[in-house]
Amino acid sequence: MNTLSTYRRLGGLLLWTACAAMPAISLAKNTAPASRVPAAPAIVLPAGPLPRLSDEPQVRAALFDFFGYARGSYTDDDGLLLEQAIEALSERREVTRTVLADGRVLLASMNDRKQGRERGAMLLDKRGVIIAFGLVNGHCRLQGQPLAKVCKPDPQAVLTVFHRKGMLVGEAAPLLAWARKLPPMLALIAADDEAGSDGQKIASVEYVLSQPVLPGWNRAQLPSGFPSALLPLLLDKSTVLTSSGAGVFAFPPALRGKKQHNLLDEAEGRPPRDLEVALRSYASFDSVVELYRKTIKGARLQRNERTAYLHGDLGQGSYRVYIRNTGFDGVMIDVALWEKKLVADRR
Repeated sequence: MNTLSTYRRLGGLLLWTACAAMPAISLAKNTAPASRVPAAPAIVLPAGPLPRLSDEPQVRAALFDFFGYARGSYTDDDGLLLEQAIEALSERREVTRTVLADGRVLLASMNDRKQGRERGAMLLDKRGVIIAFGLVNGHCRLQGQPLAKVCKPDPQAVLTVFHRKGMLVGEAAPLLAWARKLPPMLALIAADDEAGSDGQKIASVEYVLSQPVLPGWNRAQLPSGFPSALLPLLLDKSTVLTSSGAGVFAFPPALRGKKQHNLLDEAEGRPPRDLEVALRSYASFDSVVELYRKTIKGARLQRNERTAYLHGDLGQGSYRVYIRNTGFDGVMIDVALWEKKLVADRR
């Protein structure tokens, strides 16, 4: 019997609580006044040496508010903008803070593994709220067979300015000036008589509206024919890391068609899973566990401070949701489904 056909018939056995994913105001719009839109988180760093921006909780919270789960191809192919921005701020030593004449602040750093070819800067208003993010990048994409990441060469580097709605082009001028000031290694290459022509130049500037409400994944990242009835097991506010069906990877593109071996299933005596989707969420661990608990009817839950298992049966099949809190790297979620009911539930 076809695995996906089997799971399509199991949808009625799950209790989907759509209201759990809706804003509270939508449930009470006739009885309570509209809530205020939460204020964007601010970045207020103390005077003195600056921390590695990619590790600073204030910075990460502000970037998440700014980017959400939106995706794009800049320093990576179809990756989360949030992750690309964090990576572009990952250097510890090359961190700068520039206070502008109008009171705004420019916080900048770079990806040292790329000698600064990829780098980022946050333009903050007087309160410390991000109003724009500049990302020097090469519009990287996966190309060829086998797939490999290909980026624009240094002389064709791009400055992408992500901005909030309503920002005027002229307000981003500090980001343009920052982008054209090359990091030390790239400045040496540009000054070299022989290699200078191949050095990095900002060949173009583009402006992209920040859209933090966009979903973090799409159906194309799931195994072909993934049952619609099972989609609520995949959180909207998350991003797909890998997916597979019948033991073959469907995502990411670099793994598509390759066999997937789950060593944990083998070690714990389970048959190979028929469907699997691994996701990452940047919501809190407790909120992710609670949402799954409310979403799946009859789920058996085991949890501690860092991990949680929800497991049970779906008609003739079984499922397991493994949730793991990894701190800065977010909450990892592994959704596994078996066409046939597991004889014994062994995590």
